[in-house]
This record gives sequence, C-alpha cells and structure tokens, in this order.
Amino acid sequence: MELTFWGVRGSYPVPGPHTVRYGGQTSCVEVRNRKGSCLIIDAGTGLRALGQKLARERGTAETWSYQFILSHVHWDHIQGLPFFEPAYVEGTHISIYAGAAAADELKGVIGGITRHEFFPMPLDAVPAEFSFHEVAPLVPFDVDGFKIVGVPLNHPFGAVGYRIDADGTSMAYVSDTAPFTEVLHKTHFLHGPEALSDDDRKQLAKLRADLVGVLRGCHTAIYDTHFTAEEYARFPHYGHSTPEHALELCAEAGVKRLILYHHAPAHSDAVMDEIARSFKVRSSTSKVDVVVAKERMTMGVGKRRSTTDPGVGP
Repeated sequence: MELTFWGVRGSYPVPGPHTVRYGGQTSCVEVRNRKGSCLIIDAGTGLRALGQKLARERGTAETWSYQFILSHVHWDHIQGLPFFEPAYVEGTHISIYAGAAAADELKGVIGGITRHEFFPMPLDAVPAEFSFHEVAPLVPFDVDGFKIVGVPLNHPFGAVGYRIDADGTSMAYVSDTAPFTEVLHKTHFLHGPEALSDDDRKQLAKLRADLVGVLRGCHTAIYDTHFTAEEYARFPHYGHSTPEHALELCAEAGVKRLILYHHAPAHSDAVMDEIARSFKVRSSTSKVDVVVAKERMTMGVGKRRSTTDPGVGP
C-alpha cells in the first residue's frame, strides 16, 4: 500500500506562512493498493486538491467510482466534500462508509452544508450518485481490494478508527480520539472532565482493549496527536490525544511505525519541528518508528520511512 497525506490538520484549516512545510489543510488521506484502487480516508479541506488530481486521472472514462471511509462527521473531516471535483461529473459513483450515527446523519449533513444559502449547488443537483454504508464495530468488510475493520474511539458523539489490510501489509487510521483514562465521551460536548462511574471505567477499558486488538501487529498507524502534553493537561475533555499517548498504545500493540497526525491549528512549522525533534530521539530508543505527517507526503506501508517527502507544493 501507499499513503499520501492531503490534509493533516485538526479543527480548522490554517494554510499560510506559518504552516508552509507541514501544511494547513484538514484531514484527508489517500490510500492505494498494488492494483491501483484508491481509498479516501476522511474528507477535510485536503480533499479539494486530491479531487483535482483524481479528476485528471479519470481522463475520458465515462464511469468512475470513489470509495470513502469517514472517521466521523465533525466539520474538519467533511468540509471538503462539496469541493470534490469528480462529484460534478456525470457517471461518478461515490460510496461513503461511516459509523452508524454518522451514516444516518451524513446525507442530511451534506445536504445542510450545500443548501442554497451557503453553496451554489445543492446535493440533489450534484451529478454524482451517492451511496451511504454503515460500518458495524469490529465487523470486517471489503472495499475494492482493501480489507477494513472499524473500531469505536473515545470522542464526542463518537468516531471510528480503521485497520486496513492489503498487499500483505496493514495500516490503521485513528482520528479523533481521547485517551482512555480521565474522560469518557458520549453524545454531548463536555465543559470539563466529569466524574467516572464504574460502568464508565469499564467502557473505557473495553474501548482501549478493542483498539489495541485492532492495531495488533499493524505496520503503520496514523494517530490523532493533536495536543502536546501541556495542552492536554488543560483540555483533557476536548477528545484528542498526545504523541505520548499514541506512542504508549502503539508500542503495546506492536505497531512498527507511528505517524503523528491531526496537528493543532495553533502549531506552526516551528512548533512541529520541535515535536519532530523530540520524538525522533524517542524513536531511536523505541521499537516504534515515529514520523510527523506533512501535507503531500507519500510513503509506502511496509517501509520504514517516507518514499517521497516533497513538503507542501502547489
């Protein structure tokens, strides 16, 4: 498999002079297998540039299909959908896979953000045909040569992580999630940490155990590391993790390579350089290779380092 990162930020896009090298677009990753199938993970603002590339690849083909898996429907993970160029071409079919709550809401969410007050083309007028599919927790399914299993994460209103197997190797996408200790996220946003009941602790333990099980033996894990340790101490109820949390869990699961991802919008290139330096040192003393995601970075799964790292180009 081969990965290309089209958006690596969380919360909202921040392209500009302070994010030139790591990128400012929100969550979107392209996965390719050996036969050339394309799987798109999340549909943040990075999807616009990916859609332009896919439209060029399509050429004069009369029909084409695109497969998406979504972690959840928070704004930074779907904002690119109305700007996905192939959706405006006749003969396009778009299949979107998401957790139960997201799958139920997704058509309404996309319809809402493309209402005429906000966008010139309503969903019903888009030429592409859409289909929406529910991902059941821990139940494997196949999409165009990829074997995929979803696992629930600890995030407000829920999110789904994914393990993806193809070409004799495996990767995982774990965004967004909080750790599985101080806070259990449910169907509301928290104003601060809430007291945990015994049932809450059991749920957290199961969420963590299920995630470790799904990650077990994965070569590469793309993981939500939105916060530094100091930031997490102030905002443990926001639903995001730190590199330390991710490294601990990935080491336990036997993951070979951890990719730090979903960077906070306030983290400039200078801040990201410092995080990269710190975890390069940790990587040298750990069994887990740590890489910081950059926009337009391409890497093979099954290889230790990126095959190409062009930074952020036009």
